[in-house]
Amino acid sequence: MGICVVASIRFDNPLNWIGPNLSSSQVTVGAAQSPAPGRMEQLSAAQLATLTARVNALAASLHASAVPLESAGTLYQVGPRAHGVQNFSGEVYAATPQLLATYGIKASQIAPGTDVLTMRPGLAGLPHMEMLYDNGMVSDASTSPPDPGSAGGPPCTLSNYCLARPAIATVSSLPSGTSAPNTVITEYAVGKYHIQTQLSGWLIQAPAPLTAAQLSAVRQFGNANEVQVQTAAYNPSLMDFTDGATVLGIVIVLSVLAMSVGLIRSETAPDLRTLTATGASGMTRRTITAATATALGLLGAILGAAGAVIAGMAWTHSGLTATAGGVPPSDILILLIGLPLAAAIGGWLFAGREPPAVARQPLE
Repeated sequence: MGICVVASIRFDNPLNWIGPNLSSSQVTVGAAQSPAPGRMEQLSAAQLATLTARVNALAASLHASAVPLESAGTLYQVGPRAHGVQNFSGEVYAATPQLLATYGIKASQIAPGTDVLTMRPGLAGLPHMEMLYDNGMVSDASTSPPDPGSAGGPPCTLSNYCLARPAIATVSSLPSGTSAPNTVITEYAVGKYHIQTQLSGWLIQAPAPLTAAQLSAVRQFGNANEVQVQTAAYNPSLMDFTDGATVLGIVIVLSVLAMSVGLIRSETAPDLRTLTATGASGMTRRTITAATATALGLLGAILGAAGAVIAGMAWTHSGLTATAGGVPPSDILILLIGLPLAAAIGGWLFAGREPPAVARQPLE
C-alpha cells in the first residue's frame, strides 16, 4: 500500500506526466535535422517543404495520417515561494482542426472561452496556473529578463505575453502519451492572444499497431533524412507500479499469514484434539482456521493501508484526498477485500487434516 501511495503521488502529477511516450500505432517525426546526437539544425523553407512531402509519403505507406504538430507556448504552475515555479513537462501544441479531427473532437465540444485542452486528469483544477506564449519576437536568452511568474520575474500580464489562470478543459479523447499532443492551446487562444506557432514535427497516427517491418521502415526514414523519429517505447505507468506492488504485497502477506496460522494451530493442537475426540468434523477445523486467517488478513490489510496512508500524509504534508486520491480503487479493493478472501480460501483448503495422536497426550 505504501508503494501504491508513493507511486500515485509521483506518477499522478498532471504537470509532470509519466507513462508510455506513444501508443504502438503512433510515430513522431521532428521538423529539424539532427546530423549528430544532441545537435539540431533548423531547416530552410525548401528543405521543410521537401521533408513534408516525404513525411506524407511515409504516412501513406503506413496507411496512416500525418498530423502537423505546432508548438504554441508553455504552461507553468506558480506555487508557494518555498517550492518555486513548477514547469509543465512536455510540449504544448496548437489545437489545429486537423489534430482535433484526428481524435474525433468537434468544435462544438469546446466551450467558448477555453484556452487549453488537455487529457491530463487534474490539470484543469490546479491553482496558480500561467501560460507563456510567443509573440514572434526573437530575444537573446543571455540578456532577456526572467520569465513572468518565475523567481525574480515580472508579474504575469498580457503585456508580458503571459496569461494568468488560463481556462483549461479536460478532453479525454486527446492521446495520453508523454510525447503525443496530450495538451493543446485552442485556436480561440491562438487568435485572441496573437500566439506565434512554429512547426516542430508531425504525429503519424496509424489505424492499427505498427508491424516490425513498418517500424524498421520508420527508423530507416529517420536515418536517411537525418531527422529524429520516435516510436513507442515502454515506460512504466501508474497501473504497472500499483499492480506489481499489490501482487508482491499479497504474496508476502500470505506467506506471513501462513506462518502465523501454522503457529496458532501448533499452539492450539490440544484444543483441536479435544474437538476431534468429541466428534468435530473436518468442516469445523477448516472453518476455525479459515476464520482465523480471514481475521488476521483483514486486520493486517486495514492496519497496513491506514499506516501507509498516514505515513504518506505526513510525508507530503497534505490531506487524505491529495495523498491517496490517485491510488487506483481496484488496488485498494484487492488489498482490503481480496487479501482476506485469499487468506480464507487458503486456510479452508489446507486445514482439513486430522491432528495426529488424538487418543494420547503428546510428549513435551
